[in-house]
This record gives sequence, C-alpha cells and structure tokens, in this order.
Amino acid sequence: MSVETLKEKAIKRMGKGMKAVVVTKVLEIIEQAYKEGIYMLITDGYRSYAEQDALYAQGRTKPGQIVTNAKGGQSKHNFGMAVDYCLTNKEGTVAYWTVNAKWKRVATIAKSKGFVWGGDWKGFVDNPHLEYTGNITVSPEETKVDSVIVTKPNTGADANIKKFQTFLNSYTNKANFKALVVDGYYGPKTKTAAIRVFQYFAKVSIDGVFGKKSKVACPVVMPGTSWSKWTRLVQGMLYYYGYDPKGLDGIYGTGCKAAVKAFQKANGLTQDGEAGPNTFDKFFA
Repeated sequence: MSVETLKEKAIKRMGKGMKAVVVTKVLEIIEQAYKEGIYMLITDGYRSYAEQDALYAQGRTKPGQIVTNAKGGQSKHNFGMAVDYCLTNKEGTVAYWTVNAKWKRVATIAKSKGFVWGGDWKGFVDNPHLEYTGNITVSPEETKVDSVIVTKPNTGADANIKKFQTFLNSYTNKANFKALVVDGYYGPKTKTAAIRVFQYFAKVSIDGVFGKKSKVACPVVMPGTSWSKWTRLVQGMLYYYGYDPKGLDGIYGTGCKAAVKAFQKANGLTQDGEAGPNTFDKFFA
C-alpha cells in the first residue's frame, strides 16, 4: 500500500468536520511513519454529538465494553481535533491493535507534531487516541490560533478554500496539473497543486515536490509587496492550514501578517510575519 493510499483512507475516515490544521498534521505523521516502515491506519476522526453519545452508552446502557468516558460535546472528536489509529501491514489487509514499539513510535511522532497520546493518560488509557493541542482553543463554532480566529462549519466545505482552488486552477496548464474539483475541502491534491503553482512562479522544475531547488528559489513575501500572485498563494496556504489572513485578495496587510506570525509560532519558526523559505517549507512539508 502506498503512502498516498494511506493518506486518502485517512482523509475519508476523518470525515468532513475536521480542522484543516489537524488533517495536515495527521497526514504528516502518516508520511513520517511510512518512511520508517510503519503503516499507520486512521480509523476514526470527526464524530457528531449523537455518535459520541452512542459510544458513551456502550458498556453502560448498551452491550459492549466501555470505550470512552466522554459524552457528546466532551470529546475532541466532536470538534474535529482528534483521531484514532491502529497499525496495518504493507498490503493494508490486517489491522494490528497491539501496543508495541512501532505503535509507540507513531505516538512519539504525533507528539512532536503537537498531539497528546491517550496512551499517556492516567486512569482511562486510550491507546488509539491522538488529540491535537497545538496553540488551539476550540468551541463548537470556531478555532482560535493565538489572536487569529478561523470560523469553520462542521460540513468541512470552506468558501475560502474554494476561492483558493479556483485561483490554483487558473494555472492548470502552466503548472501542468489536472484541474482541482472546487469543493472547498482540504486534501493533498490541493497542496500538491499549490506546490506546482509555486514552482511555476519560482521558475523551477515543476514536479509537485518541494525540494532543495524549490526552497532556494523562494522569495520573501512581506507586507507592502506588490506581488499579488505570491501573496494570494501565501493567503491560500494560510487558509489551508486553518489561519485567517483576512482575505484572498493579493494584499499583504496586517491580517495576513498576523496569520503568518501565528503559523510561524505554531511551527517553531521566527515570528517575523514574512513568508520566506522556511515558512514556505512548512507550508509544503
């Protein structure tokens, strides 16, 4: 099973109510684990309150073993901030639930990306559970990253992502990729298209992989820049990760700078509000 297949399964199983930054981080965990010969399989993601209540009833008012202590509204799954996982073989034909060295290695990778692992909990241990806590406070209606508010309906469709996808599609021929479905959903195809458009702008080989040559060719996009196409690319990637630059208008204003600084802080970068090589590297990791 390829890493792309594992990521596609993850996106499908996480569902449409996930926060964009969580989806992105989960895909990064899958990629890193795959490089180490570990095949991580996402089994669950977003849950409605009703689905959470049904799980809570298991082992209490319904048959089965108790699997959660959280009622609807008490679980990070209800806000698109948590996933469950297991391991599989290279063919993807078996699900492994034994907590061994590989399982714990996945947990370690996840913790390096801003997650907590349910296997570390005292009392009710939840080994499959990963919960994102990186600089985010959640209510049912919005996500807050530092001072940047991003409001997202649980349908998963985002009007700003639609605008970004439309912007990217205007370069399908020049950047050599199949036009994206403008559906407002987050996924690896949108990011790959963004890399290709970046490479077209930067005049480097267009292969959809952000490597050393692409990073060397990075400009520094900053407040006051007149490069509207570059600014739109920065704004689109901020929306992709769940940050609000206050528009996809090609104007690098105070909203865009604040969103870049919040993204930089969450990714351990210097918080200068300028989108340079290191920021683009994190955009396209």
